[in-house]
Amino acid sequence: MEIFKNLIGNDDIKNTLGSAIKNRVFSHAYIIEGDYGTGKHNVARLASSAIMCQGNGDLPCGKCDFCRKILNDNCTDVRFFDAFKVDDVRKIKETLYESSTECPYKIYIFNDAHKMNIKAQNALLISLEEPPKNVIFFLLCQDASYLLETIRSRAQLLRTKPLSGDVIFDYVRGNMLSSLKDEDLREVIISSRGSLGYVLDMLDEKKAAELINAREKISGFVEALLSNDVSSYAKITSLFSMQRDALKDLLSSALIAVRDMAVIKKDKNATLCFYASRENLIKLVTKHSLRKILDIYDAIEKGLYDFGSNSNVPNTLTSILINARK
Repeated sequence: MEIFKNLIGNDDIKNTLGSAIKNRVFSHAYIIEGDYGTGKHNVARLASSAIMCQGNGDLPCGKCDFCRKILNDNCTDVRFFDAFKVDDVRKIKETLYESSTECPYKIYIFNDAHKMNIKAQNALLISLEEPPKNVIFFLLCQDASYLLETIRSRAQLLRTKPLSGDVIFDYVRGNMLSSLKDEDLREVIISSRGSLGYVLDMLDEKKAAELINAREKISGFVEALLSNDVSSYAKITSLFSMQRDALKDLLSSALIAVRDMAVIKKDKNATLCFYASRENLIKLVTKHSLRKILDIYDAIEKGLYDFGSNSNVPNTLTSILINARK
């Protein structure tokens, strides 16, 4: 028997939650914590179908009536809620003691539970303390620390984790989800920080092209700072018309790119956070000393700090360029 075979990565959850469901010793409430796109909704949906599953093989089997309905979001007894205010929770609580429509359990899945205000959380707490026997709660959140300690103590905490780039790449290619070139797909994947959901959202060719163009602007900016020729100054002054928010995003990403340069200079096998091609990055950093790379990092970091003090775009870029050339 295979448990949660359609869950990508997250082996800890497969072992913990999967075993509990297999042995019918699951909790009445779970908190699933993780960054956007790391599989929280998928875990809740798979767990719900596994709990209800009528098959005799894998959990969930994906073939029985309950599995098909739940996995297709077509089951009246498994519902997702956006409940951020106390009135939202009160309306949901009114349905708790109603009989289930078709399944042995009623499952309530709360999206973005970390956004619930204190009154809403306190209203939900009462239901978590004394829930009906056939009700199961899943609270999905990016950061469980935003939930009351009394809620956290009454639910089992599970954490979804970012996926490796290779796992995401193999999933997209294995399921023929994109016609992007391999190098472009790698660019999308590394920008996702391990979020499969983000990658799936960005597989549209227009979105991917916009993302790749933005990343090229960032890498071009960094390489211009490293260069000592006249054209590099022109490339940086061409950014003077950028909006403040756009420049802030560029500088923040540029810091990550330069960080990659520094770590790869020390260790060719270091984990990369910005550059998709290790080989191309190694070729780039061989042209520059570690001291020069660190000076660029300091110049961008100082510029980003000064920018927060209402420095304008041209002055900030000029200051970064001057400090990088010192």
